[in-house]
Amino acid sequence: MPHPCRAKGNSFVCVCRFGYHGDGLLCVDIDECVTGLHGCHPKARCFNTLGSYSCVCLDGYFGDGVQCEDVNECQTKNGGCHAGCKNLPGSYQCTCSVGYQSNGQTCEDIDECAGNICSFYADCVNTLGSYRCACFDGFIGNGLACRDINECNGENTCDPNAACVNVLGSYDCSCRTGYLGDGRKCTDIDECATLNICPASAACVNTRGSFYCDCGTGYTFNDSKCMDLDECSIGRCSPFSTCANFPGSFTCECRAGYRGNGITCEDLDECSLAQQCHSNALCTNLAGTFNCQCQVGYSGDGAIQCVDDIDECQAMEKPCHLNERCSNTEGAYECPCRDVDECALSNAATCPPISKCVNSPGAYVCSCRNGTVAYNDTCVAPSPRCAPACHRHGLCHRSPAGFQCVCDLGFEGDGLACSDIDECQKNVCPQNETKCVNIPGSFSCLCKVGYRQNGTNCVGKRI
Repeated sequence: MPHPCRAKGNSFVCVCRFGYHGDGLLCVDIDECVTGLHGCHPKARCFNTLGSYSCVCLDGYFGDGVQCEDVNECQTKNGGCHAGCKNLPGSYQCTCSVGYQSNGQTCEDIDECAGNICSFYADCVNTLGSYRCACFDGFIGNGLACRDINECNGENTCDPNAACVNVLGSYDCSCRTGYLGDGRKCTDIDECATLNICPASAACVNTRGSFYCDCGTGYTFNDSKCMDLDECSIGRCSPFSTCANFPGSFTCECRAGYRGNGITCEDLDECSLAQQCHSNALCTNLAGTFNCQCQVGYSGDGAIQCVDDIDECQAMEKPCHLNERCSNTEGAYECPCRDVDECALSNAATCPPISKCVNSPGAYVCSCRNGTVAYNDTCVAPSPRCAPACHRHGLCHRSPAGFQCVCDLGFEGDGLACSDIDECQKNVCPQNETKCVNIPGSFSCLCKVGYRQNGTNCVGKRI
């Protein structure tokens, strides 16, 4: 289209149309998109045309190019996303579930197996959004971690006569020596089927997994021949016997002082047999023999002679200690101690006034006469340390020989058994018209009917 021509006085001028620039004679198109003279929206693309331009919204936007608005792709079918959709200016982004990854517009499955996530000893199977690990045969675990199963410690197909050898993920079976097979099935090798495996003087005996050459009783197989077995050198007889070896045999005989079959010998207790020693001698059994020794107080060989008893109390000077009395016995003597009656000694330690002295062998005790004993000027229960326990009328106290029992005043016995003393049998009451009444542990003197008591006597008739 020609550009307009306008009159100007006696002349004319040419003017370029809108969208062009020049002197009218020569007009050049203005590129509004380059010069910025367009009115396109910032989110639109400018296209230059002859004398003009056009605006087109960018992808992700909609409008006439002069006005463009963002397209919310997530509102249409969730943007085509697998899980979540996030709208962005001019675009959108997909958020994916576990096991998927986003490439911007869509979600695609992650191949976990490509990252060797499973154990080296497991199969990896990729699935949509996940994966699965399974340990190989011969391994156990969750697939992420697998360990070798030692089949030799559990069930396996090895023959009972085979050795099981564990290997990684499996096991091997190998027949033991003396057996033949693949390890799963092993059969015994009959070595006796081999000619001349034993010497002619021996019989071959096949056993499970082996064999032996039987040379017979009293012989042994040594390398390749049968030799006499020296039973004496291997201790077939008792150590208390004599052993004699013979070709193929031996004999055992117990030595003197022992009895048995020679294989086993036990000591003969000569002292338990008929009298071996003198009647005044002691017989002592020893291993394989015995000994006779005269008893103390006799002299001799013990077997046929022991001289008469010696009175040591007469023959020895002071055989016993002070306060001991020498007593001769047959073949010996004794030195029993003589008890000192502390209660009868004027210079002995006396009991407090609240008690009375009771003598006991080698000691004494202060009785309060009510089942208690005096201790530090008071009456206390007797010691409980006597074993066996004292009689209920006995008093337990310490003595040089340990704790012992003694009967309380008014009772007699050994302290373990105590009985009441009837003092009335000894005429302890005055004869002058009194009557004695025995009570446990004591007695009482009472005046007869018609008399009254005056001090310790009974006088007159009672008014």
